Amino acid sequence: MIEATVDSRDLLIRLLRRWPWVFLAGVLGGLLGLGLSRILPPVYEAVAVVGVGVDPGRSLPMDAETLRLALDRVREVFLADTTLEAVRLGAGEDVAAELTTPNQLRETLRLSEIDAGWELGVRSPIPDRAATLANLWSETSVQALQEAERHAWTAADLQAKWYIVGCRLVPVPDQPAAAQWECKERPEDYDPEQALSEIQSEAVLSRGVLPSMSFASLQRAEPPASPLTTSRALLGMAGCVAGLLGGVVAAMSWPRKNP
Repeated sequence: MIEATVDSRDLLIRLLRRWPWVFLAGVLGGLLGLGLSRILPPVYEAVAVVGVGVDPGRSLPMDAETLRLALDRVREVFLADTTLEAVRLGAGEDVAAELTTPNQLRETLRLSEIDAGWELGVRSPIPDRAATLANLWSETSVQALQEAERHAWTAADLQAKWYIVGCRLVPVPDQPAAAQWECKERPEDYDPEQALSEIQSEAVLSRGVLPSMSFASLQRAEPPASPLTTSRALLGMAGCVAGLLGGVVAAMSWPRKNP
């Protein structure tokens, strides 16, 4: 058997002597990537903003870990299959036929946390469609979150009945913007076993959303005027890197004429 040994010094010499070809391969790869970005259809992104916060009048301040866990439950509602399926079906027959599953729709979405809440971005080759989907996603998510919050309040009320007496916030008759605590004893016909089943059901329907949170649509999405520029830059960079790697491999693999 003949053992083939790799001479690192020889490989380095090949690479240094052929660096112009490596540079040229990188330039050609970058140009090829930019040319490919011209051929591919442009991608537009429309962004809607949903406000998510904790009402300080209904909850004590949360520590960072508790707030993070609460926002994780909110994120799950944004990206749940039920939410995205409602968006897909509500966008019309054309979109439903093109995006046949929630997973296909999920691949076009961007969910980013900001100070005021969450940015809901939708990418599409058609600007109007991107805006329509972003607004549908925002409206559907807010409705789902508010519904989950109502179930969370119901679960808390039932849990209070379990302990014989419970309190809840109710509006002040003379001051609509104010609220006050109302504490009552459980009704005489109260059935603890039935209440336990109701608590479990309401806890599931709350989806882990805290009753002290609030949700609102802060900004509607508008059809974007220009496509995303990052996709073209990424293709050009990817082509340049691929060309450089190919040039390096070719330069180090091709033997020298005068070893």
